[in-house]
Amino acid sequence: KFFNYFTGHRPPPAKMTQPSSRTALPLVVALLSPFLLVRAQKTGGNLSNCKGGCETGERCIGNPFSQPEVTDSECNHCSGSRYWWPCNFETVCHCNSVEEGAPRVPPAPRSGVKFNAELDPCRDVLTQDVFDAIVQPPNEGGKNLYTYDGLCAAIALYNDSHDEKFANTGSEDQVRAELAAFLAHAAVDTHGFSVIREELHCVDPIEGTDGQVYCKPCKEEHYDSTSKTCSQSFFESGTSYDEYCDTYQQPPSGCACTKNSTTPANVPLPLVNGSVANIDASGYMAASDSYLTRGAIQLSWNYDYYGASLSMAGNGNLLCDNPDLVSTNPQLAWGAGIYKWMEKMQFGTTGSTAHKQVLKGNFGGTVNVLYRELECPGNKWTSAVHIDMVRDRVARVCQSGAALGVYLEMDQCDTRGTCLRCKGLKDIFLSCQEDGSCPACPSWPDFVRSVAPTVTPQIIDSPSWEDWTSSHGTRGSAANVVGAASSWGYAASIFFLVLSLAW
Repeated sequence: KFFNYFTGHRPPPAKMTQPSSRTALPLVVALLSPFLLVRAQKTGGNLSNCKGGCETGERCIGNPFSQPEVTDSECNHCSGSRYWWPCNFETVCHCNSVEEGAPRVPPAPRSGVKFNAELDPCRDVLTQDVFDAIVQPPNEGGKNLYTYDGLCAAIALYNDSHDEKFANTGSEDQVRAELAAFLAHAAVDTHGFSVIREELHCVDPIEGTDGQVYCKPCKEEHYDSTSKTCSQSFFESGTSYDEYCDTYQQPPSGCACTKNSTTPANVPLPLVNGSVANIDASGYMAASDSYLTRGAIQLSWNYDYYGASLSMAGNGNLLCDNPDLVSTNPQLAWGAGIYKWMEKMQFGTTGSTAHKQVLKGNFGGTVNVLYRELECPGNKWTSAVHIDMVRDRVARVCQSGAALGVYLEMDQCDTRGTCLRCKGLKDIFLSCQEDGSCPACPSWPDFVRSVAPTVTPQIIDSPSWEDWTSSHGTRGSAANVVGAASSWGYAASIFFLVLSLAW
């Protein structure tokens, strides 16, 4: 009958009959459905953080970095009764200040684990001594960039502007586990905290007299990773440099860039004894002209830099105008890594994050989120480089876990659906202890503060209705909260009423 109604076909009129129990039951269900659904409707999880209304002085706005892009006008209804796109994705619409020009910092996906207000991650857990036991840069570039003060400043910057906290969520053991996993990945991505710019795209960097750094980009076939030399500049083949520019991700979903726009630069060479230094600077480009890989956890492409800039500064201009700040500013170098850790989701606007996985004590899940099929399954032959990187991640987490006195499982999956595995990671963990390639792993359990490796970490459940209302109760009036939860109930009542009449 619904099909007939929408297509314009009409059945012959039926004879009038007296109401029966066949029609009475659906009518009763229709009348009761609003009250049933007000109680049953779950919130939190993947719903927009505008639900229930924004605080005074705030409005619900769109996250320009979301995929697909969403506008402020599309998010206007999310603080009321809407439960469908774009209001059914937590990071797409969010509350923000109504002031003109106010920073627009998108929220991080919620874990459902409470903020630990009694603990300071640097003062109480990651002291300078613990940091120095994990982060040991072998060169001056790494020592100047990956600093203790820079990491603590980056943590404070992120946590001051986000409800979901980095290394400040859950129990002390969960905080220790998060720092251990994060620093293990950072150590691998930066080759032991030695690399500040992707070496393939910045061979033999030169600092010009103008204070800028210039890079010699190289193609993979011309690069020797052992000697770290390039036999032929990217530009020598007559082509322009257009790497790491996605022309489909332009403002407001990525930094502005165009293909074939980066050309060789005239490097202002320094003077040596009154004469220009004898350096071959042909085939170089300004480092700030490329969105090449940088950061404690690999940040690359124009859209990645835009997202990190939004997360740290509330606008894309900071890193879009000068992406090389990630290679020169310790706070931004660590901050870029924290952004990827907290906000990179498996499927763009949905899925888990490394932050969520580590709160379960699950190191394998963090590998899965951050590196996907490149490194998971861990024993799959994707490339020799990534096979080595997976093994190095295992070795590094043993080192950082021991320094922080906490144990993480390679594949800790006690909950279905929300827990991710990295198949083969546990096999690597066992085999590297036999062949000696991860020397810190056999003694790792000896350094655990209080939790034995066999103890199951705390299982984290999705926030309940009571949790959600207690943490969001200050937003809007109670009527708005109830109205938001009951909107589906009234919609359902109309549906059941029509269905009962059709019956």
